[in-house]
Amino acid sequence: MPGTPNPLDEIATDLALWIDQISSQVALAFAPTRAPFSVDLSEEQKLQYYRDKLFNPDGTPNVQGREQEFQRLGVTGFSMVYRTVVKAYPNLRIPTPEPLAVPEQWPHEAPPGPPPAPGPPPGGPPGPPPGLPPGAAAAGPPRPGPAMPVPPRPPILPPGR
Repeated sequence: MPGTPNPLDEIATDLALWIDQISSQVALAFAPTRAPFSVDLSEEQKLQYYRDKLFNPDGTPNVQGREQEFQRLGVTGFSMVYRTVVKAYPNLRIPTPEPLAVPEQWPHEAPPGPPPAPGPPPGGPPGPPPGLPPGAAAAGPPRPGPAMPVPPRPPILPPGR
């Protein structure tokens, strides 16, 4: 502004600066250092909480608790928590099934018994080769032009998600 400075401009600038500084100080005074209503837990207490949510006391899966945690944590969070709990409590791991027993020698011959029942002759039934029924129009040559577009396949999602 040309001319002599107005004393009210200086007062307005000082007042704006004071309001800005005080509002920042008040906001910092009320800002929490952690999430409201949160509690300090040790890693062992967190593991016990998730163990109780994911598994029943007898070690069987807790389906309701798992579904709740899956909805709350998402796929990535749930898998990370599950791996951590199973690593900390290996007795909760799903037991691996016994390996399949393979016989030392496979049977090669059919057991003795009556001969197999006669079936249709090899090569199909007698008569004209299968095709269109009588009176049906034969398909003509392919039509020129672009092929009909095929819509994309929808993604396969797990049920209930």
